[in-house]
Amino acid sequence: MQWQRSVSRALAAAAVPTVLLASPLTSASASAEEPGPSAGSKAVFVLDPDSGRFTTGEQSLTGFGVKPVATYIGKATDTQLLTSGGQNVIGDTTLARSPAKNERAAWAASSHFIDLSWPDLGAARYTVYRDGVRIAATTAHSFRDTGVVAGTEVNYQISGEADGLGHTWGLTATVPTADDTATLTRTAQQIEARARRYTKTAVVWRSFIRQKWASVPKELGSISGCKYTRGYQYKGDNRGFSSKVTGPSFRASLRGVVYWTKSPYDLFPETGVTKVYRNGREVDRRKASTKGIDFRTKTRFDGKTRAVHGQIEATDPFCPSGGIRRAGIGAFYDARLARNGDFYVSGKYRQAPDHEMYLYGYTSGSRHSTKTVHQSKMSSLLCLSQPACERGTIGNYGGY
Repeated sequence: MQWQRSVSRALAAAAVPTVLLASPLTSASASAEEPGPSAGSKAVFVLDPDSGRFTTGEQSLTGFGVKPVATYIGKATDTQLLTSGGQNVIGDTTLARSPAKNERAAWAASSHFIDLSWPDLGAARYTVYRDGVRIAATTAHSFRDTGVVAGTEVNYQISGEADGLGHTWGLTATVPTADDTATLTRTAQQIEARARRYTKTAVVWRSFIRQKWASVPKELGSISGCKYTRGYQYKGDNRGFSSKVTGPSFRASLRGVVYWTKSPYDLFPETGVTKVYRNGREVDRRKASTKGIDFRTKTRFDGKTRAVHGQIEATDPFCPSGGIRRAGIGAFYDARLARNGDFYVSGKYRQAPDHEMYLYGYTSGSRHSTKTVHQSKMSSLLCLSQPACERGTIGNYGGY
């Protein structure tokens, strides 16, 4: 395995690490938080979102700065060995190297803690999830989790809302078995090898009607301009959330695929058949147009990360497709996908019908891992009308 590697003189000094004791004081860079059951001290290995490099959240109190020991530039990931006050860690900077500040996030792990950091985009509070379970809410842009087990992988998600958008980061951290440089170097190699297994990532958004039957809300009635209103029923999808790649029915679906070994990407827009019934008998059926469903990449291929944009706009085929009475499914997202499974997602959606978003990381053929990014239940069918409901913001959880 060939990496570009740079090693500093700090390597010899870091060969026999000691544990940096947590300060009981509070620093300005790690403000008040509501810890979960595994919260420990404040994060020390903190990413500077402006530069994309690690600094320290406790530097003014401990007198120690974060020093890079070794840097590994792989084909699939970027990692660093870092030290501060005698404590060594392995840090992943793959997502931190994004050209856009809002996309940058990172983790740094020893055998007994993980420091998470992300950019402060102005959210009143950021919520931290570990393996889908909420463990903290904080006003800071970093968090230390001490409830980890050496030799394991941990999936984190951080969510916050700012400037009318949801901002979510997904990080999969590897907890080393020990903190000596030899073990941390092997851990970096394992992270790179694991990421290289992924050949492509598929992003899937599906909008569906949970109920078996649905009808045009009576509040809209004849003013909706729809062909079938009072006395008619539309057949729903009659299902809950499903992370299956194919099979679940939907009203609108977007599958976009980026490849980690080649530049081209794929787009698969679809709509389901809309069926109308009256007194239990089908009276009409039609498919909505897919012209408003789009997926595209926003950055050049580099084999590590790629920015993408998705747009899902689909109207009821029996209702107006434009003008003030236009109603239908509407969502958009902007994302930075990393080959190792990390991600950043931001976007909005009309709060009807139900929505789900998943990432599938493929290693070969149909073999893949699954990341649940977003799931939301319908507020009301009235929300299909743009003026009726404020758009919701995309949140996330789940992990490779």
